[in-house]
Amino acid sequence: RHRYGGRIVQQLLKACGAPQVRGLAEALMQDIIMTACHSFGHHSVRHLLQFGTEEQRHQLAQKIVSSIDTICNSKVGDGVIASAMEHASSEDTLLLARTLLVGPGLLVGLAQGRHGHGAVLRILQVLDSQESAHAYTVLADEMATLRASRYGRVVAKHLEEKEVAHGHGQLEST
Repeated sequence: RHRYGGRIVQQLLKACGAPQVRGLAEALMQDIIMTACHSFGHHSVRHLLQFGTEEQRHQLAQKIVSSIDTICNSKVGDGVIASAMEHASSEDTLLLARTLLVGPGLLVGLAQGRHGHGAVLRILQVLDSQESAHAYTVLADEMATLRASRYGRVVAKHLEEKEVAHGHGQLEST
């Protein structure tokens, strides 16, 4: 969680093979939630999601799901969620998407984040049709909140385009 130590960890995860960094990855996993919420440490977690083994990504996704509230409520957690949605297995991304959908306010909060808005768009793709419809409803109910934030507007525009494409009329602007 040191400014420069994190960069060293990132470069090792990127450049070295899995056997060479197994111990490093295991040490990182010991305190993964605090590291994922740290202003410098989250970069190392994102690199572990990107360059770690399939098993490491699975373990990390499980830990993210179990602490989803903590990660989503941290300032940098949206980047970790976005990386998990991009690099985890399809089963893990689906579990993560479903967990975010049932958590009160998590989806809308994530949609307003710098990296989170992209994760929300990915979530809408991975959910089945019924769950996706529910997610669209949850987001549409908070359209005013989404339109009030820089990154939320990207999600709001996506919702509006989806409504126009399906001919369901206007979304509420409350």
